[in-house]
Amino acid sequence: MLIPCSRAEAGFADPGIRLAWSPPGCMVWDEHGGTYVLRVENLQVAAGAAPEQPSGFHLEIPLTSGNLGRDLEEFAAQQQLPLAPPAALELAEPVILAACHLPGQNLFIFAEEPTLTARRRGEILEIAVSGVFKTRRVPCQATDLVVHLTRAAMARLVALVVSLARAGL
Repeated sequence: MLIPCSRAEAGFADPGIRLAWSPPGCMVWDEHGGTYVLRVENLQVAAGAAPEQPSGFHLEIPLTSGNLGRDLEEFAAQQQLPLAPPAALELAEPVILAACHLPGQNLFIFAEEPTLTARRRGEILEIAVSGVFKTRRVPCQATDLVVHLTRAAMARLVALVVSLARAGL
C-alpha cells in the first residue's frame, strides 16, 4: 500500500552519511512472508555534515492526506490486522530490522532490534527509528530505507494512524 510521505531522511554518524528525499512522495507499507515492511525508495546522499543526533530514520505522514484512514482500514482488512483503539496517542515499538542500502558505496547500514516511535506533531505523524546501526559492504541495487515490523507492531501502528487520521485534526 502507498502511504503519503512528506519527509523521509536518514542519518548515520558512522559512516558519516545523511540521506534525504524530495517530497511529495509515498512510502510503501507491505507484508512479506509474515514480516511487515515500511519502505522508502529513491533517497539521495545529501550534502552537509553527518548528523550529530543519534543515527536513524525520520519519516512524516500528513494525517489530513486524502482518504488515509479509510485506505489503512482496507489495508488492515486485507492483511487481517486487528484495529484495536490505541492506548495512547504515541507509540513505541521494537523493530525486527531497520536498514538502508547505498549502491553507490556498496553499503548496507542496519540495526537489529531498533525502536520505532510514532507521535503526532500537529497534522503530521512523525515516525522515528533509532538504534545501534552497523555497516557492511555488500552489493545493492537501490538506495532505500526499510523497516521490518512484527504483525502485532504493524497492527498497533496502523491503528494509531487510522485513529489520528479519523480524528479530523
